[in-house]
Amino acid sequence: MAALSSMAQSVEFSVNEGLRNASLKSRIEWTITNFLQTCNSAFAGRGALQFPAELMSEDAAKSVQLLWNNMPFRCGEERIIERILHTYAGYQIRNIPIIVRNGSNKSAYQELVIDLDESGIITRVNLAIPNHLYRKVFSGGAEVSDLRHRQMILDYVEQFRTAYNRKDIHFLEQVFSDDALIITGKVIRRKRGDHTAVLKDKHEIIYKEQSKKEYLNRLRTQIFPSASYIRVNFSDIKLSRHPSIAGYYGVTIRQGYESSIYSDDGYLFMLWDFRDENCPQIHVRTWQPYWMDENKTSRLDENRVFGINDFKVE
Repeated sequence: MAALSSMAQSVEFSVNEGLRNASLKSRIEWTITNFLQTCNSAFAGRGALQFPAELMSEDAAKSVQLLWNNMPFRCGEERIIERILHTYAGYQIRNIPIIVRNGSNKSAYQELVIDLDESGIITRVNLAIPNHLYRKVFSGGAEVSDLRHRQMILDYVEQFRTAYNRKDIHFLEQVFSDDALIITGKVIRRKRGDHTAVLKDKHEIIYKEQSKKEYLNRLRTQIFPSASYIRVNFSDIKLSRHPSIAGYYGVTIRQGYESSIYSDDGYLFMLWDFRDENCPQIHVRTWQPYWMDENKTSRLDENRVFGINDFKVE
């Protein structure tokens, strides 16, 4: 194990609480330390980003490579001390600070969340939602009272966010149901003297519906190839449980989207189906603009933001 350490820049990860098994604790400390050192070495041009099998699973290594291709990152901390969380799938480390670089060579602060199996091997690496949103999900869960489901929802929300940052069509193909409904809103402004449009306000939203095939094909052939980088951030989140059907949850998120060709700010709503916990599905994905005007002085009324009660589940 020690052979990997000589390849990497100095960073050390330690566990302060959450695990009594001393040998597994040491194994996880070694794993995270060498993962970060390998990333730092590759970022500095000291070799390719390659992870041995004893460090992480093959699927995890492929997903990190996709993320790296879109936004290389390094850890600037010499020492990181965090607790281990127990999850429905194993163990998890949050709050790993990194500096990412996008296509324009700008740098930005992000945090990683790393999942490991019971032997201490990394199974998944995602960009974490901000810590205050993480606490909000677990502290204010009046509507989603089951800890396991809240944990799973948060996990998949972070996977969903990271999938766009790494341009991961394969994950999106898996997570959207075959009959998924995708709705995108666009603000239009009524022109003076225009009597053909029936609009209540000076600014209104028109909606476009797409199938899963149409939506993913546009990502695959237009959006992902054209953008040198994509960065998706979440700044607010709300969970809601379906009032009558077990396993269905609504997730409303304020999303910031930035890429080399386009940026926007809006509300993302997803209707998730967790009845099969091994294969959760998104049945509805909607986006609505946060700002109703170019000067960003008028916001979309929160009462008009899509929620779980706006869609009929059959």
